Amino acid sequence: MRFSILGLWLLALPALAADPVSFRNDREGTSYYSGNKKAVAKALREVDQTQIVGAFDEVLKNSEKNKLCSFDFNKSLLRKLKEINPKFTEYNGAIYHLRAENQIDDTVVKILTDAHNIFATDPRLPKDPENLFLPKQDKVLELLPVIGSFEKNFLKVACFDEAYRNMYSELMKVDKTMKSSHLEALLVKAYESKVINIDTYLNLEKARLNELEMSGLTLKAYYQKVANLRVQYPLRDSTEQSNFVTQKVDKMKVSRRQRLLENYTDLQIILMGNVIKKLRTRLDSQKVEILIYDREQGIETLTLEPMERFRLAIKLLRKEMSLLSLNTYFNGRSPDYMDLMTAAYEVGIIPASELDELAGLQDIWNPKKTFWEKARVWVTTFSSVATIVIPPPYGFIPALAIVVIEATAGKKSDPNAEDPTSLF
Repeated sequence: MRFSILGLWLLALPALAADPVSFRNDREGTSYYSGNKKAVAKALREVDQTQIVGAFDEVLKNSEKNKLCSFDFNKSLLRKLKEINPKFTEYNGAIYHLRAENQIDDTVVKILTDAHNIFATDPRLPKDPENLFLPKQDKVLELLPVIGSFEKNFLKVACFDEAYRNMYSELMKVDKTMKSSHLEALLVKAYESKVINIDTYLNLEKARLNELEMSGLTLKAYYQKVANLRVQYPLRDSTEQSNFVTQKVDKMKVSRRQRLLENYTDLQIILMGNVIKKLRTRLDSQKVEILIYDREQGIETLTLEPMERFRLAIKLLRKEMSLLSLNTYFNGRSPDYMDLMTAAYEVGIIPASELDELAGLQDIWNPKKTFWEKARVWVTTFSSVATIVIPPPYGFIPALAIVVIEATAGKKSDPNAEDPTSLF
């Protein structure tokens, strides 16, 4: 399994190199950022909408895949917009407009606006010396040269976000107890000691204030991830869009698709999608049998009824979800039901029509309802469990509804519950 997936990924590389850079939205419906209409209106008052798209296309044509960088991209696009209107200030509004025109998707919006907001941050100068706390002196002597080498050893070979994370990682190797307040003092010390210049100091301080070391997905990594998925799983309909994947993740400031792309590799997304693919195959099967053998031959065949087939499929789903965390590709990470459904949509296993049909069943999403109250909604909506034998999309939606119920019922873990990795 490992070698077959790696083989597909390696085969995708030549095709990936041949295509021009594109960030065009091919999966998302209503944008997670659709509430930023005022920012878009302000941007359009400063620069015409066709000029924004035109400037974006120019920057995109001059972008190299192996050198994609959100900070450089922003700098080039902002420069072109200011050539049109020197007083242009509504950069984020221009990005939201590009999303409204489907030139980019929500993940690219987040990457570009986060990068822009970092450099737009006020570094809060001057610093009060009494509020600066350096690490131990012996550590300071080791840490300052690392900061001093930022431009030569880190920024010269990587985008600013990657360079900062690499530098931060090296600093943590020297002092694992280092906190943000320590880094704040170290940056001031580095500037005062002329280890770094004022521009480098300001950029690093802005990155520290925005906790850039915590960000995960770069523009280059995003492009490579999505391009690999499209080569291995070509979309049946590039105009298909789903509102389900752009809905906000509970207690997080990202959409479901943003979380998927930020937290999982392309290989992990493929494996997660295949779990739902197998669920669908089992539910679409017209016959499921259990064969009982003696020492030489079969002596009994048990044919499962629709309800039994459904229960078996759901139990196999739970088992395979538990086994994913044991897979070497996941390193102990356990994706949840929503991650699996979003991944399945990303690779074209679940069409948008089914996800949006599911999203419309509001009662099963109600966090105040119990598991059985939600299950009752499912039964009354789909008449009976016998609907699983109806051809898709109607047969698969009830199964996804149960998956949602499992994910949102708010059940506490039972220490006496059955082992999910065991089928019987």
